[in-house]
Amino acid sequence: MLSAEPVESSLDQKLVQEIIELAGWAPFHLAASPVHRKRLTEASLVPWRFHVLPKQICLSLRQRLLDQGDRSKVPDMLAAADILIQATWCPDPDETGAALDEEFEFIPTVSNMEHIAATAAAVQNLLLAATARNISTYWSSGGPIRKREVASVLGIPADEVLLGSIFLFPEQENYAEVTVRPGKMREKRGAPAAWCRWITTLEE
Repeated sequence: MLSAEPVESSLDQKLVQEIIELAGWAPFHLAASPVHRKRLTEASLVPWRFHVLPKQICLSLRQRLLDQGDRSKVPDMLAAADILIQATWCPDPDETGAALDEEFEFIPTVSNMEHIAATAAAVQNLLLAATARNISTYWSSGGPIRKREVASVLGIPADEVLLGSIFLFPEQENYAEVTVRPGKMREKRGAPAAWCRWITTLEE
């Protein structure tokens, strides 16, 4: 959802916290590295972190982007959203202690693949829980709010990798003039037969 002007907030933060807690029941197979766990008051083994921006912080970030001349759709999404959740995952450091690869943002290991999959499951739980409560959502790759300088402003550690910017929107009757734009790939996924096969025999 896009709006040229800020939309009045309507989401109850207790409801948002409930949705986040449900997201946290996603499965994970490997614990996050102690490098990531030691930062939290209540250290958690999960390999994901959710950084939650309430309405006023969304608007402050929107203004910062506009002041920098941003021309993407993100400022209009921030104007429309009640909540933005920057969902990151926690890469394992290599033997030297480095967590990030300059080109790929992380070291391509099976354990890091597990962490990405677990974080994606947590995000999906979040989206399903929100949808079940009639809250509109959008999962973005981040665009301008993926940049390291934005993470720094939000206090997100440099060795966490953004998996998705999750927008939660208020009820549509709160909108005066709003554009609802579905994801561009939404109707292009194909029928299940295009991406699912039943195995009926073993190869010799």
